[in-house]
Formats: sequence, C-alpha cells, structure tokens
Amino acid sequence: MIAIAARATSFTAVCERCSAIDGRSSSTFAGRLDLDLDEGVFLCRRGHHVRVERVEPAEETGLATAS
Repeated sequence: MIAIAARATSFTAVCERCSAIDGRSSSTFAGRLDLDLDEGVFLCRRGHHVRVERVEPAEETGLATAS
C-alpha cells in the first residue's frame, strides 16, 4: 500500500514487488487519483497491483500544531 497526501492528485511511487524481484528501487510508476476518490488500485509497469490511499490531513488526526 502506498499513502499519498490528502490533497495530492498525482504521484510517482516505487513498486515494492518489483524492487523485491530485482533488488533495485528504480521500478517506479506514476499515477493520478482524483480528489473525489480516497483510494485506488494501479498497475506498475510489470502488471503488479498497487493500492494507493489518501492519508488524513494533520488537522483531522490531531497532529496539527497551534499557530
């Protein structure tokens, strides 16, 4: 599973399964997750399914600092 920021719409990530196979972290793929979706499943270049989820903003998880 890959976590992206709550307001992100595009991302580039490393496929963990590809990295495990060839031992390199250069197995990257890019995707887009529209703001109206909280999660999605994408395929890396080799066809592995990768789940992408939005993380909660800091304000909603109680981690925000007072200004």
